[in-house]
Amino acid sequence: ARCGEEGGGVTALTWGVFPNREVLQPTIFDPDIFFTTWSEEAFSLWTTMWLSLYHEDSESYELIQDVRDTFYLVAIVDNEFQRDESLWGLLLELGKD
Repeated sequence: ARCGEEGGGVTALTWGVFPNREVLQPTIFDPDIFFTTWSEEAFSLWTTMWLSLYHEDSESYELIQDVRDTFYLVAIVDNEFQRDESLWGLLLELGKD
């Protein structure tokens, strides 16, 4: 489920801007791509790549299966990153429980 999304759309996350040069390596966040492509790729890598590194009866194999089967891929975009008590304050407070 998407929470706090205001009409969707692409958001610029990072960029490199230097005098007399074009913007270098922009990183964008497109919720449609994230929730379809990125999540499928991330979760499939645990099966196709990481599990093959461990024996099926190992704790590492079991941990990777558990993460793949029970975790969620989450994207958090904080447009108020310059405020002292924006996203990080909230996350740190939630982490205390």
